[in-house]
Amino acid sequence: MDRSLNPGLGRLDVLVGAWEITASTDGRVLSTARATFAWLGDSGFLGQRVDAPSFLVPEWVGAAPLGSHAMIGLDDHTDTFVMLYSDARGVCRTYAMTFGAGRWTLAGRPGDDFHQRFAGQVSDDGSTIDARWEASPDGETWDTDFDVTYRRLVG
Repeated sequence: MDRSLNPGLGRLDVLVGAWEITASTDGRVLSTARATFAWLGDSGFLGQRVDAPSFLVPEWVGAAPLGSHAMIGLDDHTDTFVMLYSDARGVCRTYAMTFGAGRWTLAGRPGDDFHQRFAGQVSDDGSTIDARWEASPDGETWDTDFDVTYRRLVG
């Protein structure tokens, strides 16, 4: 697919490439991993692959994904993105997604008493994304699960 035919997809081009992801809480590093975003051939889908962590604190074993895949697509009638996610723990989720003006959000409701969201800010030069994952039992009161920073890898 020629993405110039659908300019909405072009907003995601800033994600394409390799990134180092660092997850932390209260300034303490929990894990680091490598993520890669790539367009899937001529399709209108952007794939994300996160390798198993290269570093993981022992108490985060079982809570952290040990590798994951995601597929991002666009509904051009509503100009909204959707992310399908799965990881090595057997977790499979669907997230509503927005991406534009340097802001990246994901929102999902994996269960009646579990709401989850992600908010990230892309730097002006596209080299970093500072973000956080939050969870809520009711969709109203939110707590930070962990912070995450994406740093673009060059070369």
